[in-house]
Amino acid sequence: MTLRHTAVRVEDVEANVDFYADLLGYEVLREFETDDGTRNVFVGDPADADTDDPAAIQFVEADGPVETGDFEHVALTVDDVGAAVESLDDERVDDGPITMEEFDSRVAFVTGPEGWGIELVEDL
Repeated sequence: MTLRHTAVRVEDVEANVDFYADLLGYEVLREFETDDGTRNVFVGDPADADTDDPAAIQFVEADGPVETGDFEHVALTVDDVGAAVESLDDERVDDGPITMEEFDSRVAFVTGPEGWGIELVEDL
């Protein structure tokens, strides 16, 4: 089994696309509108774009502000968690980077433009 995408409802699709592009180098992989005009934009690693169905984050356009509710976070792999965190405003960084030797990784927890949680994971 392979995770194909995670869908999150967002008010400002462009702000989220820009955030993930700046943080991770993600690009728009595909997009479409539903019959009711709801915009759906999938972003992911451009290196995966040539695969049949690359893993992605799907932004589903909302009509107004979105509540994150009980959502915890989505975990994404980065080459250098320290460099990724350095590129962010301090208020976006919730915790880290933290070295987790038992998992051979470094992690940081950050918040996206609309409050969605993101765990950045660097494999050591």
